[in-house]
Amino acid sequence: MKTLRPFTIVGILGLLVACAPAREVRPHKWALAVQTAETREAHKALAKHYEEVAKQMQDDAEEEREMLAQYQAQPHKYGKRILDLKARAEAMIRDFELAAKESRQMAEYHRQLAKEASR
Repeated sequence: MKTLRPFTIVGILGLLVACAPAREVRPHKWALAVQTAETREAHKALAKHYEEVAKQMQDDAEEEREMLAQYQAQPHKYGKRILDLKARAEAMIRDFELAAKESRQMAEYHRQLAKEASR
């Protein structure tokens, strides 16, 4: 199993916090919301939050793919930096896709908890 670099994990966590919808789960309270969710509505809100985060991560991965395609289409434009740019874009695509996958898993987990929770 491949592990993420420490700075990547911090970046992904920062993105998760920044992507929290303000009206349902406030960015600075999302971790507390996860820890204290007991009602069906709380778990549904968290599932929705994680789905939104997953969508944002997937959109970011797509944006990086477009940048990578540009690098590959015009490598001469970037000179010696091309290898670093391509490697960085590929790493970011992997990281965003992993974050999206994990967010979808968390959304599914909270949907399941919502089904099992009492009102």
